[in-house]
Amino acid sequence: MLHNQYLCSPVFYKKRMPIAIDLGNTLAKAALFEGDTMLGPFVFDPESPENLIKMIEPLNLPEVCMIASVREIPEILIKKLSLLSQVSILDHNSKLPFSISYETPQTLGRDRIAAVAAAWKRFPGQNVLVIDMGTCITYDLLTKQGVYEGGAISPGIYMRFNAMHKFTNKLPLATPAKEVLLTGKTTISSLQSGVMNGVQAEIETLISRYEAVYEDLTVLIGGGDNKYFDKKFKINIFAASNLVLEGLKVLIDFNEIE
Repeated sequence: MLHNQYLCSPVFYKKRMPIAIDLGNTLAKAALFEGDTMLGPFVFDPESPENLIKMIEPLNLPEVCMIASVREIPEILIKKLSLLSQVSILDHNSKLPFSISYETPQTLGRDRIAAVAAAWKRFPGQNVLVIDMGTCITYDLLTKQGVYEGGAISPGIYMRFNAMHKFTNKLPLATPAKEVLLTGKTTISSLQSGVMNGVQAEIETLISRYEAVYEDLTVLIGGGDNKYFDKKFKINIFAASNLVLEGLKVLIDFNEIE
């Protein structure tokens, strides 16, 4: 969350800052940027963005706003932000620093585009597999030639737990845990083993398969659910907590709309 000490800091009055907004399936997050330093993120309700507006309006910020959304953007959010800044909505037609080799670019998730932009900035000229662990787990490949090839989408952790509970008569609703048994001794621990160990095995296997095709592969992993797997993977992985917001800032800079 964006703390009050940021708002009171004199740095906010040096220049107008860009703001990035990530409207995900579960959460809506916003962050201001001082150079490449992220101030936030601030979680807000896009249907009632008054708290977000109240936070930035007195500061005469921001000059530029870029939004990546995987859902319909509420009109009130666009209307309120447009009074304060130039609003840009990311899609496959946006000016990007990489090319898209995807048969249906119009269906490509905006969050996936932004996450790949973060990888492009962090690892120029490298093959990068971007893994974002949110409501769904997305895998996206950016080649060293600067081409986004596509990837994969699989159910996220909570989706897996909810599906087993919803589509059976007797299985309870289990919750994620950082430490789980390999062999569950109760129904809950068996569900946790299946989901948590299954997700870890899925990620490690897919990374291994990509490494067999793309030499010197770099793996960048982010998303809120990555916290459950921190340091558990047996391969070298770079972690990032807010890939979409970071990528939006990269695209703001690339489009020179600050």
